[in-house]
Amino acid sequence: GEFAVVTVGASNAGSKSNIIPDRAELLLNVRTYDTAVRKRVIASIERIVRGECEAAGTPKEPTFEYFDQFPLTDNSEAVNDTITEALTEFFGTEAVLEATPATASEDFSELPKAFGIPYAYWFVGSFDAEKYQAAGEAGTVLTDVPANHSPFFAPELEPTLEIATKAQVVGALAYLGD
Repeated sequence: GEFAVVTVGASNAGSKSNIIPDRAELLLNVRTYDTAVRKRVIASIERIVRGECEAAGTPKEPTFEYFDQFPLTDNSEAVNDTITEALTEFFGTEAVLEATPATASEDFSELPKAFGIPYAYWFVGSFDAEKYQAAGEAGTVLTDVPANHSPFFAPELEPTLEIATKAQVVGALAYLGD
């Protein structure tokens, strides 16, 4: 099916409790796997905002500003297969998992897109394995394991840096042909 996430990153209006603000600002993040879905979501946001402004009798039309728009991060199958095989050989099958599409907001794909090169983007676990497993068993991963955009994100420095460095080297050597 179709998929979309809209995150309200910030909502700002006014400066004091007894002053009616002359403007309000919403900072949204829209993530989709499909360009057509993205266009429909953005059109829906604009329609809703315009409708709310009209219903409230605002004296000015709302304005919309778009920034931080990044292309979908979509791995090259050939590059991904090559690197996955190398990582599995190096780290073992228990350490390399097939990822499902993620809803992260990511600008990584701008770089390979600019150079017209294929790529593979992967994740490296950075949370204490025992705590993660306990949260998984309790069904509390989303609340107990802070993700990298969370203000509570605190990765385990070691062994994360060592493993991530090895993964980058293994991936580069596999892609470049040793």
